[in-house]
Amino acid sequence: MNEMNLTKQIRQVALEAGAALVGFAPMSRFDNAPPEYHPQNIFPQAKTLIAVAVPQLRSTLKTVEEGTYWQAYNVSSYYYLNDVFAPHMLRKISLALETEGYMGLPVHNPFYEDMGRKVRQEHVVGPDAILSLRVAGVAAGLGEFGLHKMLMTPEFGPRQRVFVVLTDAELEPTPLFRGKVCDECKLCVKECQAQAIGSERSVKIKIDDVEFAHAPLDTAACHRIHRQGVDPRYNPFRAKDDDSGDMYPYGEAILKRFCNLSVCVGRGCIRSCLDHLEKTGRISSQFKTPMIDKKRWDVIPDKEE
Repeated sequence: MNEMNLTKQIRQVALEAGAALVGFAPMSRFDNAPPEYHPQNIFPQAKTLIAVAVPQLRSTLKTVEEGTYWQAYNVSSYYYLNDVFAPHMLRKISLALETEGYMGLPVHNPFYEDMGRKVRQEHVVGPDAILSLRVAGVAAGLGEFGLHKMLMTPEFGPRQRVFVVLTDAELEPTPLFRGKVCDECKLCVKECQAQAIGSERSVKIKIDDVEFAHAPLDTAACHRIHRQGVDPRYNPFRAKDDDSGDMYPYGEAILKRFCNLSVCVGRGCIRSCLDHLEKTGRISSQFKTPMIDKKRWDVIPDKEE
C-alpha cells in the first residue's frame, strides 16, 4: 500500500476509534526538539508521529465553573480518556499498522519519565523516555500553542486531550497549522489563581519553517493549585484552616479510585480561555449555555456560611 493510501486508512481507523482530530508529523519536525524529548528516544525506528485529539466533555468543565461537581471532570475528562478510552483507541490504530507490516507504538498519558538507568551507551535518557504531547499536537498540524502553553485547536480551543502513536511507516505529513486561535486576550494569565502563566511568549519552538511560541509556565506553582489543591481559598474540599499541603479526604478518595486528581480544572488556561473563544467565535465548537455566565465563585468565608 502506498504512503497516501495508508495515511488515509490510518486516519479513518483513528476517526472510527473515536478520535476527533488526527495529524501526522515526520521525524524531521522534531529536529529542533530538546534531545531528551525526541520521539525516537521512545521508539528509535519511528519515522512518523501520529497525534490524535479527543475533546473533553464541556459539561465536566461547566459544573466546576458552577462550583457544584468535580467528579465528572476527574472521571470522564481525565481518568476515562487517559486510562480507559485512549488505550483502546491507540491499540486499534497500532493494530491497523501491524496489519500492513508496520509497527505502531502507543504513547500513553500520563507517563513517568526517566525513572530508570540507561541500558545502552547511545541512549539519551534512561527508561521510560518521554515526549511532549502538546508539542506533538502542534507538530502534527492540529493547532498552535496558546499563550498558556496548551494546544489550541480551531475546533475546540484548549478543550481536548492528545495522545500519540509512533510508527516506522512513512505517512503523508499533515500541513502545519498557520492560523491564529489565541488572540492574546491574556485572560488565562489574569484568572490563573496559581499565577503560573507568564505574560509574554518568550519560549520559542521552531518546527520546519514555522516558529511557535508560548509564555513560561511555572509548573510547580500550577501543580500546587491544580493537582494538590493546597490553598483552602481555592479548594472547597480542603478544611478552611488547612494549609499544611497534606492530602485531604476527597483528594485521597479520587486519587485512590481514579488515579487522577484536578482541583483547579483550568480556571484560567481552559475555562476562561474557552469562554472567550466561544463568545468571540474563534472556534467552531459552540454551545447554547455559556461557560461563564455569572460572577465566578470563591470559597465562602466563615462569616458568610
